[in-house]
Amino acid sequence: MIELLAPGGNKVKMKTAFDYGADAVYIGGDVFGLRANADNFTLDEIAESVDYADSIHKKIYVTMNIIARNRDLPDMAKYARELSQAGVHGVIISDPGAFLTVKEAAPELPIHVSTQANNLNWRTCEFWQKMGAVRVNLARELTLAEIVEIRKNLDERNCQLELEAFVHGAMCMSFSGRCMLSDYFVNRSSNRGDCAQPCRWNYKIIETTRPEEILDIEENDRGTFLFNSKDLCMLKQLKEFKDAGVSSFKIEGRMKSEFYVAVTVRAYRTAIDLIEKGEEINEETLQKLLAEVCSVSHRDYCTGFYLGERGSQIYETSSYKRETDFIGTVDSCEAAKEEAKDGNYTLVMTQRGTFSTGEELEFVPAEGAVIKYTVEEMKNSEGEIIERAPHAMMKVIMQVPFNVAKGTVIRRRKPEVK
Repeated sequence: MIELLAPGGNKVKMKTAFDYGADAVYIGGDVFGLRANADNFTLDEIAESVDYADSIHKKIYVTMNIIARNRDLPDMAKYARELSQAGVHGVIISDPGAFLTVKEAAPELPIHVSTQANNLNWRTCEFWQKMGAVRVNLARELTLAEIVEIRKNLDERNCQLELEAFVHGAMCMSFSGRCMLSDYFVNRSSNRGDCAQPCRWNYKIIETTRPEEILDIEENDRGTFLFNSKDLCMLKQLKEFKDAGVSSFKIEGRMKSEFYVAVTVRAYRTAIDLIEKGEEINEETLQKLLAEVCSVSHRDYCTGFYLGERGSQIYETSSYKRETDFIGTVDSCEAAKEEAKDGNYTLVMTQRGTFSTGEELEFVPAEGAVIKYTVEEMKNSEGEIIERAPHAMMKVIMQVPFNVAKGTVIRRRKPEVK
């Protein structure tokens, strides 16, 4: 069975990922993870998340994938024991010293090896399995053909190691994400979870004999974003990943919104379910799924290195694009009172983006068709009729002729640029 592994930047995003079809969610604690600026989880919150995942027969993995210093190791051992007691289903580690530390401190805790460990060949994978790892997240620099070879060699040696691969999300220009630019420029180490993303900055050239002249690397008045990567999207090739022996399909994005998590997980859940049923993802379905992942904030998509197209991921701008605005999430949707005139259900939502009456909204459920609805009338939390919902996180009430689940995300199409 294919596992769909999704990001959980906080409790809301974690639950959103599960609601929209993720089999497992990876989260960060407040120490030792590579997203120091995310809304990370306390130990109590991790334990609560594990209990919730267990109740719906799903899994929680916790990142411990910093490149450790000597001073980190004693606390890593203590933290591993605490995570084991909390019942987490696995920890993600990239550093060999951290691996040994965790293995000795909590030998019952399943360890997944991070992509940052540069897992490029089958012997490396075999090494980690012999050390006690249950899964390896393969390096993003591999091609699908190389992954096939890795799985084949592992199977020949009866190596029951799970293979995981990124199939969607932001890419890093550095080899397996091991970057020193942030540490060098602003003393924020990407290898310790505090990347300032200097790869997204605009660079120009200074020639030593003419230091007063700042030169464009290319003839482009915006300069050149020579380190900047496109985003990854492998929806079209998911069957090839399964055939290559990858059992966990991973989506990047712990810093992204719950809107991104919901829509992206929903698209990949749909595709994976078709593959698991042995059905073909026809062109019409593929285009619909691609349209969905284009509706959230993203850079131009590419296939990274998987198809052997080296260098195709560098992009000319750091700008994001999206085809919709995130409007809010549903708090509740209940059968309206008999005297309600404008619909069958009373819907309460938390607003995340400004909208007005007369605008068409799209309600994106975890399953089934997207529901389009033009707002006729709405009220604020005081019951006052309003024409516009201007304040982020305000409660908005409206009568609607449909029922949707709590947590359903709401979007609005951006007007087409002619």
